[in-house]
Amino acid sequence: MHYEPVAKLRYTDYQRVLDVMKRRGLSYSSLKKVRSLISLLEKYALKTEIITKSYAPLLSIGRNRPVRPHHTFSRQKINRLWAAVDRPGVDTVLILLYTGMRCGEMLQLQKADVHLRQRCIRITKSKTAAGIRIIPIHHRIAPLIESRMKSPGDALICDTTGRTYNYGRYCAVWRSVMHLIRADGHTTHDCRHTVATLLDNAGANETAKRRILGHAGGDITERVYTHKGLRQLRKCIELLK
Repeated sequence: MHYEPVAKLRYTDYQRVLDVMKRRGLSYSSLKKVRSLISLLEKYALKTEIITKSYAPLLSIGRNRPVRPHHTFSRQKINRLWAAVDRPGVDTVLILLYTGMRCGEMLQLQKADVHLRQRCIRITKSKTAAGIRIIPIHHRIAPLIESRMKSPGDALICDTTGRTYNYGRYCAVWRSVMHLIRADGHTTHDCRHTVATLLDNAGANETAKRRILGHAGGDITERVYTHKGLRQLRKCIELLK
């Protein structure tokens, strides 16, 4: 379609692209983004009078069926991680399990964003505005983070040469750790689900939990008028055992 004039493109042309992407395994959310791109292109073409009709509202991307449900880490698996904490990469999984960070947030985290004296981490790069936040450092992972701070490189998570990880490289580390603790099949996002579940089971304050996980509050009172200080957030994160 790249070389076709937009005025010649019809519904079947756009729908065929989406159908092929879907068959090749593109996720529902990614298909939505492609459809949104088509909509924006057609909106511009309409504004500049290149076309007279938009097909984007007619395009179908099917129903949102999760590829796989997320599973929380059991206490037994978390204990296995602590038992193998000296093995390569295990500390990174524990950091995810005791902060609720997204994997991408952890990999982008710079040492300058870690404040050992105040015992907190400042997330400055996230996929959402609510993701820009402060996370208290749980006392159990404090030694792991202190050790990482002494390692080579400017980023918190680096290899032994100080080279940073992208998501693809880190996935190899993740799979190795999961195989070590007999937890094959878990994804990095399962860590966030585990943190959310454990905090919920421990009766954590809902607003504090949202602040730690970087979720936007749905209630206007919560988003505008409620302020949770670092002390309250630390009280919440320490509910993790």
